[in-house]
Amino acid sequence: MEMGKAVLKRVAVWTVLGIVGGGVAADMFWRQKGAQEQANLHTQQTQELQRLEAQLKTLTDQLAAERLRREALERSLSEGRK
Repeated sequence: MEMGKAVLKRVAVWTVLGIVGGGVAADMFWRQKGAQEQANLHTQQTQELQRLEAQLKTLTDQLAAERLRREALERSLSEGRK
C-alpha cells in the first residue's frame, strides 16, 4: 500500500510539474510569436506609409502643375481681353 501511495504522489508531482512547465513553454512561444507578428506588422505599415507618401507627392506635383496651367490660361485670357 505504501508503494502505491508513493507512486501516486510521484505521478501527481510530475503531472503538476508538466502542466506548469508546459504553461511556461506555451507562454514563451506565444510571446515570441507575438513579437514576430508585431515586427511583421511594423514592416508592412512602414511600406504602406512609404507608398502613401510617394502617392501624396505625385498628387501634390500634379496639383501644382495644374495650378500653373490654370494661371497661364487666366493670364492669356486676360491679355486677350485687353
